[in-house]
Amino acid sequence: MVTVNFLPIEKGGQVPAGSTVLQAAIALGVQLQSTCGGKGTCGKCRVMLSPEDRTDPLPSEKKFLSSEQIAQGWVLACKRNINQDMTIYLTEQKDVFDRKTQLEKTEALQSIEPLVRKHYLKVTAPSIHDQSSDWERFEAALSGIGSSVRFNLGITASLPRVLRESDFLVTAVTAGDELLAVEPGDTHERSFGLAIDIGTTTLVIYLMDLNSGKIVARGALTNPQQGAGADVLTRIAYAADQPGGVKQLQTQVINGLNQIIARISEEQGIKRSEIYHAVIVGNTTMSHLFLGIDPTFLAPAPFIPAYRHGVNVKASELGLQILEDGIVNVLPIVAGYVGSDTVGVMLAAQADRLEGVHLMVDIGTNGEMILVGNGRILTCSTAAGPAFEGAGIKHGMRAADGAIERVYITDDVKVQIIGNSKAIGVCGSGLIDAIAQMLKAGVISANGRLTYKDSELAKLSTALQKRIRTMDENREFVLVWKEDTAHGEDIVITQKDIRNLQLAKGAILSGINVMLDHLGLEAKDIDRIHLAGAFGNYIQKESALGIGLLPQVPVNIIHSIGNAAGNGAQMALLSEVEMERAGKLARQSEHIELSTEKSFQQYFVSSLNLA
Repeated sequence: MVTVNFLPIEKGGQVPAGSTVLQAAIALGVQLQSTCGGKGTCGKCRVMLSPEDRTDPLPSEKKFLSSEQIAQGWVLACKRNINQDMTIYLTEQKDVFDRKTQLEKTEALQSIEPLVRKHYLKVTAPSIHDQSSDWERFEAALSGIGSSVRFNLGITASLPRVLRESDFLVTAVTAGDELLAVEPGDTHERSFGLAIDIGTTTLVIYLMDLNSGKIVARGALTNPQQGAGADVLTRIAYAADQPGGVKQLQTQVINGLNQIIARISEEQGIKRSEIYHAVIVGNTTMSHLFLGIDPTFLAPAPFIPAYRHGVNVKASELGLQILEDGIVNVLPIVAGYVGSDTVGVMLAAQADRLEGVHLMVDIGTNGEMILVGNGRILTCSTAAGPAFEGAGIKHGMRAADGAIERVYITDDVKVQIIGNSKAIGVCGSGLIDAIAQMLKAGVISANGRLTYKDSELAKLSTALQKRIRTMDENREFVLVWKEDTAHGEDIVITQKDIRNLQLAKGAILSGINVMLDHLGLEAKDIDRIHLAGAFGNYIQKESALGIGLLPQVPVNIIHSIGNAAGNGAQMALLSEVEMERAGKLARQSEHIELSTEKSFQQYFVSSLNLA
């Protein structure tokens, strides 16, 4: 074993000698970006070594790092082994989680009827004339208000003392016929639950008051699994290939959630034992990993999940730090790549109550689409999202301080940066903006090719002409010059970046067209497009239409609906009726497996153009 320390976060521990820096980071719970999951193909897992640990650069490092960066000691974490005690230096990235946690758009529920209920009871005290057991007395008091529960050994073990110390005045906490707790005195005013959205990129928790239905606090964290890859396929591969990989990834997500729970509950003065219920949504892979279920067979056709129904388990079974007997519900999933997060979107958007034709698009690390019309609900998914989260894009990154989120091109380029700091890279909304603006300005053609002919270049301003260049035989366009960036490196959009975006947006548009065909509809028949998630909220609608990400419809029918997956989790948490409705929506949905659709490939080829 060797000791490794990560600075400036001051986190470290022992790992087996020979581990890569990336493996050490994953094992020690250190956040380190690696969109390719350690294959050495993304160049994103950059760390700095101490001068005494530096050696000659590896070929893969020469590919992704400049000579200046190599001289400063930067290396790729997935390619560097730790054979002795080492100190590793990280670049901290400040995520802007409020872009996702502050997106509630659902209207208030008609009535709040949570699964968890509290009942204040006056239990009859025993006497020499009434020698019924404490459980019988408690059960009789509960029956007196029309409720009954199954015997709970753990709670009964402490019931005698709780009854006597509270003078036989207690509050019973129930969930259906399950007894969750018996608390001394009247505690009905304090009842809390969690709505949790487990995203591939971000974990989001809403702490809810189960009496009022209001959000008490919000918390978020970058998904600690990111070291195993940016998308679900790389994480499935990690779970399948690494010894104990499933358990490791489950532990990471549970620890991440517990970290958020501890922080927000402490801020609000709420005890862990006062949080009785958690409702979880996430894509199918994230749901499997959260439950510790092997996702290996989601990757190859026919993409079969281990389960599809809603799951109900105790918090103690998972190690989720709420009341040990608290209920954890994972909403049902539709298919291998259409998960409970999509069910949450359908629930929040009331897909089963909409009139007309409605398209819902949730583009995160995965792209899921829902089409409602003619009395049917269709779903499909594409592996298109990673490009919008920075994977496969040279300077791509998630939405964090330093990410370019808006691009304006006239005679020159202007950018808007999250946090108003110096630029580090470009996030999804900025990438779509950049491509749309480059197309409009004539920097790229409709087929996505960067301008190179003299006659075409002559039409551009001198400033724009200077931004188009060839580096290492690859064409690229400079968004921000190095003197204006945080890392002293030009931020560019490469020809390969443009192609990757074309593939991603082409897949999404093709999936939408296939669903329209199944309902015998055309784009002009769509009454409303609902954009879900943080990406859908911050994307410029005109840019999305400009590059052909969405069907060509009037811009005024495109609306953002916030973090609908998280909102759906909130609705299920606050209402048994909505929880049941989630199950019905999952069963009612008709999943279209795009890999079996002959028309998908035809649509895909025609959808690659940007105009």
